[in-house]
Amino acid sequence: MERRTLLFLLLILLAGVRAGAQKPFTEGTIVYNVQLESAEHKELKGVYTFMIKGGEIKKELKLNNGYEDIVLINTNTSTAHSLQSKYGKKYAIELKMADLTKLQDRFIGFTLNNEQPDNKKIAGQPATKGVVTYKDGSKVDILFSKELYPVQAITYERFPGTKFLPLSFSYKDEHGMILHFEAEKIEPGPVDNATFRIPGDYKMISYKEYKELSQ
Repeated sequence: MERRTLLFLLLILLAGVRAGAQKPFTEGTIVYNVQLESAEHKELKGVYTFMIKGGEIKKELKLNNGYEDIVLINTNTSTAHSLQSKYGKKYAIELKMADLTKLQDRFIGFTLNNEQPDNKKIAGQPATKGVVTYKDGSKVDILFSKELYPVQAITYERFPGTKFLPLSFSYKDEHGMILHFEAEKIEPGPVDNATFRIPGDYKMISYKEYKELSQ
């Protein structure tokens, strides 16, 4: 009986260790320093901020040339909006969730290989290095946290459904631009509900209406 009790307790302890090895990042702020290099070797720098609260995500990209891009995603209601300014007016452009998830299609089913502990910490997180391989054979070297992971599959376009938190990675997009991201700050904690609301001075329009304005 004692041996059974000891074995039972040991299994519980081991299960606790496995369960505690990873934590879902359910609420908080993640800030990345961003560097972009065009095919003509022109460089831009900026900051890409993720604010997360359960099923709500706000992504805010600000570059040093004044460019801003803000996207609000609510997976609870399957809605998304892009906040843009044009001709001195502010617009909240309705996006289709199906279009956002479609952008992830070619990245679904990636594999992570060659995992090795790295000697440094990034944004306070112990880094592990590895290689992400996609179905088309393309690869991305990455440093990541094994301790944290996003709860929403849509959080990272190029890592859908990932069970790690990207810390540092680079890739070349379809326009030949090289993008590098490195986490500067990872802060789990409360985020104000107002962060995910469309500001009152933004006019809600459809994507079709916005395209017509751009013509």
